[in-house]
Amino acid sequence: MGPAVRRAWLLMAALVAAAALLDLGSFHRLEQGDSIVPVLVSLQRWTPLYWDQERYGMLVPLLAWPVRDPLWNLLLQRGLMIFAGLAASVLLARHLLAERDWPLVGTVAAATLVLVAPAAWRFEYLGDQPYGVSLALALAGLAFAEPAAGGARRSRRRLAVGLLLVLLAHWVNPATGVLLGLLALARALEDWFTTDDRGAVRERLLVDAGLLAIGLTAGQLSIALYPAITGQPLRLAVGFLPLARWPAAWGAMVARAWGEAGSWGWALLGGAALAAALAALPSSRSFRRDALVRAATLVAAATAYAAFVGALAWVAENHHHPRYLAPAALLLHLAVISLLAEPLARAARASRPALVAAVLALPLAALAVGGAPSLARVRTDLDVVAGKLTEDVLAARCQLIAGDYWSVWPAVWHASLVARERGIDQPVWGVSHRATPTVVKWKGIPVASIRICRPHGAEPEREAERWLRAYHAWPVRVVERRATVDVLELEPPLE
Repeated sequence: MGPAVRRAWLLMAALVAAAALLDLGSFHRLEQGDSIVPVLVSLQRWTPLYWDQERYGMLVPLLAWPVRDPLWNLLLQRGLMIFAGLAASVLLARHLLAERDWPLVGTVAAATLVLVAPAAWRFEYLGDQPYGVSLALALAGLAFAEPAAGGARRSRRRLAVGLLLVLLAHWVNPATGVLLGLLALARALEDWFTTDDRGAVRERLLVDAGLLAIGLTAGQLSIALYPAITGQPLRLAVGFLPLARWPAAWGAMVARAWGEAGSWGWALLGGAALAAALAALPSSRSFRRDALVRAATLVAAATAYAAFVGALAWVAENHHHPRYLAPAALLLHLAVISLLAEPLARAARASRPALVAAVLALPLAALAVGGAPSLARVRTDLDVVAGKLTEDVLAARCQLIAGDYWSVWPAVWHASLVARERGIDQPVWGVSHRATPTVVKWKGIPVASIRICRPHGAEPEREAERWLRAYHAWPVRVVERRATVDVLELEPPLE
């Protein structure tokens, strides 16, 4: 086993260990409706895309589909997503810093991301949104499509595997190629002026651009065909805001992202200042230019991607949520870490110990953030965030939970979990936003037998009526009031 293979297994072990520790730590305290829906996609009715949406491919729920236990299905999905999100950092370093000590930079970037990113952002990126999975898949695909060792010609098999991974990435997130395309262009421009082998630069750009273009085309085609295939309209706005609104949208997006970044933003600024000071040292003269140019390449790609995302109409409709900037934030984080790690990477005596320390630091960072692994604590956290209604739902023998999105889907998952644990044959379905795919599962229940649990509160009542009417399960009457829910039955049809 050669050094490169041993190093790859070492990196893999660190990523797996960190993902497992996070998954069995305090990570699940932030579970909510958006994150629970893919678990239910896997358990109740798998669809190629996120329920009632056209832009998030359900690859991870498909991989978890054989695991029918609600708790272990959730843990498997989170573990896969955490692993992919951390691996994306390492693969980005490999993609851009291939001729330097990319394992050190990528591993340090992943470890510090776990440590300093805000908990909400960390959960969104590693456990909820598609960015980590799609980036890891696409970057792995581009790696497969690279020339073999020694510059040998690419085999058709490697190109085919690379294309398959890139297509899977664009199924998960149809816009993946935008970020990586910008990065590929920025890297090619830099390489063009810093290397003598311009033919290799041209070939790499053409292959990367070709694979990403095919992926982007497939992703956008899937969005365009969504209404014809599903019979449902597009749920999100397609296209850009009017040009005159772009500056205000960019300002709103940056302001919200900075406000929610907290200490992470200041840490990156401090790291950049320290990196600039290190680069100014005489000992850095030999590698200063290359390091700064590589970091500038990452910053330029991040800025261009943020400008692209900030001009989209559907990002504005979602109040410029910082999650849409997750890929750009990852690039900025990697840019700062690449500069800070450069002196260690260049020091022959320090590079190997530094890599070993970084590999050990990654699972230790997960341990520091999530605490000691404990399945019992994970279960307690999930009981708190999702189990408030479960006892009443099961006692009332409700087949449906109707109400607001954020209450319904965690409650459906938790009730299904407890019912399975207790051996109760009582399927529970949700009636709320994103319920269309599962309506067919309960529409065959006799009207007189349907019992509906509605959480207490003005918003759940309003949303329950909205969605019960939408799915033709109205009018209803209250037949029982319990501690956390009202129990409803359908009014019998008029004779």
